[in-house]
Amino acid sequence: MRSLGEHGSFRNSMYDHGQEQREKKVVLVQQSLAKGEKQDQLIKNEESRLNTAGLQDEISTVEKDMSLVQTVVGALKDVEDSLFQMLELLVVVANEKAYNTTLREADQLELKHLIDQINKVADETSFEHSLLLDGSHGVRGVATGEHLEFVSMSSNSSTSPLAGYQVLISAVATRSEIRGNRPFTQEIVDNQEQLIFEEGGISNRFLTKKGESVSKTFERLSTWISKRQIPIEILNNADAVLHLRHLQYGSKYGFGVSSFTPGLISKESQKITYARQGIDVQGKIDAIPAVGHGQYLSVPREADNIGGLTIKYVGNSVPSGRVVGTVSVVQNGFKFQIGRPTPHVEQLSISNLHASSLGRDTENVSGFQALQNIDIGTSQKVKDALSVLKKSLKEVTEVKDRVDLFCETIFKSSLQNLQEEYFQKNVLSHTLDNDGNALSFAEQTKNIITADSGRSTMAQANQNPETVLTLLK
Repeated sequence: MRSLGEHGSFRNSMYDHGQEQREKKVVLVQQSLAKGEKQDQLIKNEESRLNTAGLQDEISTVEKDMSLVQTVVGALKDVEDSLFQMLELLVVVANEKAYNTTLREADQLELKHLIDQINKVADETSFEHSLLLDGSHGVRGVATGEHLEFVSMSSNSSTSPLAGYQVLISAVATRSEIRGNRPFTQEIVDNQEQLIFEEGGISNRFLTKKGESVSKTFERLSTWISKRQIPIEILNNADAVLHLRHLQYGSKYGFGVSSFTPGLISKESQKITYARQGIDVQGKIDAIPAVGHGQYLSVPREADNIGGLTIKYVGNSVPSGRVVGTVSVVQNGFKFQIGRPTPHVEQLSISNLHASSLGRDTENVSGFQALQNIDIGTSQKVKDALSVLKKSLKEVTEVKDRVDLFCETIFKSSLQNLQEEYFQKNVLSHTLDNDGNALSFAEQTKNIITADSGRSTMAQANQNPETVLTLLK
């Protein structure tokens, strides 16, 4: 076996050196490419991490807002439960056959206790030190003008312009009334005059007493009407003419009366003459024709911005120019930022749930202004208390259903979309991390294999010079 000469060894050495330089260049190029890919991968990972963190913040915000609304729903259910208990109590009282003073006083105390429960919920329900049911997050209104009162407004209404909404009255509310054509005389009283009253489908008969004075007869008639809880009043006058008027305003209420003596109150003897019908208040609010019911005037609910706005006008005459004042409204409902599926703002207005704000625009003979004022001292008051209570129950149930629906359709839907997107982003983030690690590992392995392969080939050639000589031949 012959060994390589000096010239052959030199050529082999030069070949080894060139091969090593080429391998170094390849490794440098590969390292440069791997570094660039790694930087791109790091940027993608950071973007994914930021997106995921942003989604986590959005989820936390929605969960917090959802907790607030669920607190409102729970409180509304408590108020609704108290109202149902009141309804059961009043139904029992209304169906009592005989009046029992002791039982009625106990029932009145129970009624007061339930009203206090409602007020406690309204005054104390809060979320993170912010009261929820005191009206501070609802629609507030104020009326400016004599005899003008703000009553209520739809929950989805907007804040009014700075000047407010102008209120124009074209006709004031009146009550049904009737007046006789001839005066009561002592002779008519002594003849035991008979009067029959019809109101609400019920008839009552009154007889005068012989020897009783006309003035005493009028006083006794007034007391008799009150005891029988007929919603009518006697208007006193100097000429002793019988003048009767309903206690309630508007076209909804009426009555009829007959007298034995023609002209005393009825046109014909013992034949009912019906009182002149009352009328509802008429007018416009912000130039929109409104609907009157008694002394209350309401904008139709379908009207933009001010639908459902209700005012009360208690004046007895239409002023010059017909403008009676203005009503200003402020919308201070909760505003929630909803990001999914499309970014937008949702508004939720919660009205005042205090008993003094429930059932306010309920017309009743007893003069109850709101749920806070009801009592059950007489059968008429029980009847009116039921009307106010049913109106209050309707108001609370509508608010509860609206808030419950808001929670179900807005928050739960948004939360579901956020959670799905978060899951997808999280999976992508892990995939990018794994891809980056795999790429780096693959590059390292490739470099190791390439280097080992070159060294192995040269080692074999050095160990078998005959193989090299064979190739050179």
